Formats: sequence, structure tokens, C-alpha cells
Amino acid sequence: MLDFERLKRFYYSNKKMILDFGSPWAKFILLPVEDPRREHLKQILIIHPNIKKIINRLTDPLLGINSLSYFPADYRIYGSFYWGLRFLADIGLTGEELGIGSLIKHLQLQQIDDGQFIVRYHRKKQQTISLICMTAHLTYCLIRLGYEGSSTVNTAINFIVTTQRKDGGWHCDRLKQLGEIHDSAPSCAAANIHVIRLLGQYDKKYETLVTTAINQCSSVFKSTSPQPCIYDSEQAFNLNQLRYPPHFTGLDILNIVHSLSFFPDLMDDTDVETLLAIILNRWDGKHWLRPEKKIPDWSNFDFSKKSGYSEWITSLFIQAIKRIYFKN
Repeated sequence: MLDFERLKRFYYSNKKMILDFGSPWAKFILLPVEDPRREHLKQILIIHPNIKKIINRLTDPLLGINSLSYFPADYRIYGSFYWGLRFLADIGLTGEELGIGSLIKHLQLQQIDDGQFIVRYHRKKQQTISLICMTAHLTYCLIRLGYEGSSTVNTAINFIVTTQRKDGGWHCDRLKQLGEIHDSAPSCAAANIHVIRLLGQYDKKYETLVTTAINQCSSVFKSTSPQPCIYDSEQAFNLNQLRYPPHFTGLDILNIVHSLSFFPDLMDDTDVETLLAIILNRWDGKHWLRPEKKIPDWSNFDFSKKSGYSEWITSLFIQAIKRIYFKN
């Protein structure tokens, strides 16, 4: 059961501690848009060496955006541009402010006619491979980086909203609509959570579209069977593990809670309490939340180490709590 008094104490005490002593990226996401302190923090962020390192990695010929022209970086690698863009997008800085406009243009060129993004090449078959989960992921990043009005984003959104399957979810392995082979196979939970996060950027516009997919994602933690992903060989990863960046499937507890929190009115109360309790139970009552996954590619950040506490992971959880319970 969720202890609401403890949740309030977590929310208010950690929010104050981060705003008083936290890193600029953790502070930035907790301040209201109209807060005058954001502009000062923005200037700090733009020139911060850790942010500069991420931007430099976006230009890496093997892991960066330009790799898409030759041998695309693997989205399953935490050091690839997919997760650098995700961090910058989660902060909320624009591509223009970060000076990555030319890189974003190159990314936009990887979009194919149907609206998806090329993420792999099958050289033997001379085929390109697109995945709806990664299309949703990259489109989310573009929106958060200030490209929400671009034709790239509009085309991707159109593809996603018109390829919803008959069970209310999404899947990378064809559409599996009524009458197709295996049309009764369940949607992919990974595709669902990435799409939910993307459509959550449009406030309530897509509420009716995502209701069933939200229920499917909430049920992930009730199931004892592995969540199928046709491109995932790592079926045994821990759903309950606190980590950032998220697992590439998006099916880890912090990412699921943070993504579903964009639609708080659509979540079952019991499911909300269960998911929040999984994270809150990790809190020792004094410190920030502790990361549970060591990620060497992000060694400059507190969320990469299992030996300490992470204000960034804590700030993301605070964001989710605010959307769910403290909207005003």
C-alpha cells in the first residue's frame, strides 16, 4: 500500500533540497515555466561541461546522429545519441539553444515516407528497418527540443495515430490488424510506453486513443511472464530497477511511472498507488533516491553510479508525483 503521508514528505522535502542544493538540470525541471530563475539556470546549462560532453557525443561518427548515414548507432547502447537526446529533451532545452540545429536536420532526413525513422540497415537484404517504439522515442525528443511544429513531427504523429492496433496498442512487427496473420497477438508493451510518452506531450488531445494502452502498460507489473520485444535478447532485465537512462524498451519502473503520469486521469487508482509505492519504498527517509544500475557511459552524472544518490532520478519522480497528485 502507498503511504500518502510519506509520499508528501518525500515530495516536499526532496523538492526543497534539490532547489536549494541540486544540479542545474535537476533544479530546472522542478521550477515552473514562469519562474525567473529558469533563465539563469538555462545559461548555466548551455555552457555546462557535462552538457557540452553530451552534445559532442551527438557528433560522434559511431554513436552520434551522423552514424545514421553509414552504420547506425545501436539504440540499445546507453552512449548512443538516442539517450543523449532523451536527457536533453527531458531537461527541456531547445535544439536552437543547444546549438544542435544541423544535427537535428540530419536526423530529420532519416524519416521515411510513412513517418517512421530508419534505425537499422539490413545490408544482406538491402532493407532499412524502422521501429515504432524508436520512432515514438525520437519524435518525443524532437517535440521537447522545440520542433513540435515541424513536418517531421506531424508526419510521425500521423503514422502513429493511424497504426493503432485493434487491441488499442501498438507493435513494431507489422500492424497485426483484424484479418492479418496473428491479428490476436497482444501489442508490444515497449511500443505502448514510448507512444504514451510521446502523445502525452499534447495534454489531453489523445486521451481516448491511449486509454487501453495505458491499462496494458499498468498490467506489466502484474504479469509474471517476460514482456516480449522482437528485437530484445535481454529478456531478464529487472523491471523494478531504478535507472536512467531507461532501458531501451522503456519498461522500467521510473520510466513507466514518469510516462504514465502525463495521463493521470486515465490511470486506475490502485495501479497508481502500486507503481508509486515500488519507488517510494526505496527511499530511506533522508537522502535522494539511489540508482540501481551502473551505466559507465554516463559517468559524469549521479544517476550512473550505484554507490551514491541521484538528485536527477529523484527530480523525475517528483515530476511524476506532481502531475498525478499536485497539479496546481
